[in-house]
Amino acid sequence: MRPAPPAPPATRPAARAPFTATLLAAVWIALATGTIEVIVLAFRKVVLGHVLHLSPHFVWMAPLGTVGIVAVPALTIAAAAALWPRLVTWPRATGFFAFLAALGLISLFPRLHRIAMLLLAAGVGVQASRWASARPDRLIAAMRRSLAILAGAITLAGIGVGGASLLRERRALAALPDAQAGAPNILFIILDTVRAASLSLYGYDKPTSPALDAFARRGVVFDRAISPSPWTLPSHGAMFTGHDPHEQSSDWEAPLDDAFPTLAEVLAARGWMTAGFVANVFYGTYEHGLDRGFARYEDFRISPGQVFNSSSLASLVLAGRPGFTVNPLRRLIDNLDYLGRKDADRVNADFLRWLDRRAAERPFFAFLNYIDAHWPYVAPADVRRQFGVTARWGYNVPAYDAAIAGIDRELGRLLDTLDERGVLDNTIVVIASDHGEHLGEHDRTGHGNSLYMENLHVPLVIVFPGSVPAGMRVSDFVTTRSLAATLLDLAGQADAGLLPGRSLRHTWAAGSDTSHAADPVLSSARQTVRASVDLPISQGDMAALIDEGHQFIQNGDGSEELYDLRVDMAQHVDRLTREPGLADRLRAALTRLLTNPTGRP
Repeated sequence: MRPAPPAPPATRPAARAPFTATLLAAVWIALATGTIEVIVLAFRKVVLGHVLHLSPHFVWMAPLGTVGIVAVPALTIAAAAALWPRLVTWPRATGFFAFLAALGLISLFPRLHRIAMLLLAAGVGVQASRWASARPDRLIAAMRRSLAILAGAITLAGIGVGGASLLRERRALAALPDAQAGAPNILFIILDTVRAASLSLYGYDKPTSPALDAFARRGVVFDRAISPSPWTLPSHGAMFTGHDPHEQSSDWEAPLDDAFPTLAEVLAARGWMTAGFVANVFYGTYEHGLDRGFARYEDFRISPGQVFNSSSLASLVLAGRPGFTVNPLRRLIDNLDYLGRKDADRVNADFLRWLDRRAAERPFFAFLNYIDAHWPYVAPADVRRQFGVTARWGYNVPAYDAAIAGIDRELGRLLDTLDERGVLDNTIVVIASDHGEHLGEHDRTGHGNSLYMENLHVPLVIVFPGSVPAGMRVSDFVTTRSLAATLLDLAGQADAGLLPGRSLRHTWAAGSDTSHAADPVLSSARQTVRASVDLPISQGDMAALIDEGHQFIQNGDGSEELYDLRVDMAQHVDRLTREPGLADRLRAALTRLLTNPTGRP
């Protein structure tokens, strides 16, 4: 009897099913490195107190975003492995996926040189390929066993974040005291990055704000409203707390802390339902302290764009984080917008959906922030055509005008809807901006880089039937820092005494010919490394004071400027050397306010 032939050698799992094994490696590596990224980010946020500029849902978005960005090369490589298994081997594919994932993780440490990042990631990929070649059976088996565990842990983390948010809202609503009978609603709308000079409401020669023009006739228009700061966070902080930016903790890398109560906290303590719907995810989110006092605060969208923003690898490839950078790939696909942008119509829809579900017997305080006029300026296609804009995205005057007009249209639709529902009959409406924008004036673009009027002069409209006169314009220089005190005053809560600032009621009470003495207006900005080194803001803190129509500026480089805004709002003529006595007086007044604000209204 002849002996049986020897059994053929066992075929390795990767060789038996190269397509499936390759996809398994790609998904497992993406989920595993995404989980490591979540741990790193959580440590930075919870232990180190860093601002991540990410949705709290990053706990599941980061791994999912990494899977998403790996998916295309994974499918391609898996198909190649099935067709040419000797050329595209499982160890090589595993090494490539490990290289990509490691590159994403290493990018969390941006101080490393790019070449060093590539070399480190390549080293990880080579080592992973060696392990996969030496132990393919064990690795594949381990990946299969642990894949469900990884996916389950990520899913539970996501459920936990969503559940915690709902629980906080329910607790906040349950803790509300009874509101004063007849208390008005408050609708506070910020047109982010919209300067007054570009609105037809303020004489601009293009029809950028017809809806606002019409609505403003119902109340008071402030012709010279000045922002306390030329950028988002300290400006919002001043409007919410009544405290000047130099008194706040808010900075380029620091959030608004809880040293001062916010308008939302004061109103919630007196029975108002509070909710914020915010499109500015750079400096207007929960991470920046602006959510304090709001039972519901919607900032980051749950969207594919935000999923990719949350993954370091996806962000590296698509330039999604922090959102301002644009790489060749984004230019190739003609998408210069930041991923996950929330347009004005989405903000409106979210607010109206919340309004439909709220307890109707309670007054509400709703804060809306539109960011369509922030770079890159975006607008609906028909509005772009109206302003002669051909590109989808732009950074020029026509694109900026179109973006403002797009916001104005959505603002008009929202106000019309609320009017039809009768909501505006007992609602205080404030429409303002946090800061303006340079469009080439003073050789500058953007914002946060100067204390010129292009950055500081903002729109301000207040409408409240029966309490605010209709059809009035106030010519005083006023600060939007006064809005917290003004809203408490109009809502019958001036006795709260918790928020500093002088109500703006006195400006319209004096009549349209406001010849009385106006309060000095202070604006300031802390030094930043984000600006070009040739700009004064990159060299030191800046501050400016407006008093009796004159503006005195102290720049970060130590230089000073003086302008007569009564006749020179464009700030063409520096009067510093012409009026040294006036400069000395304003310099002393500015120093007093910055060092000893006691007694300031």
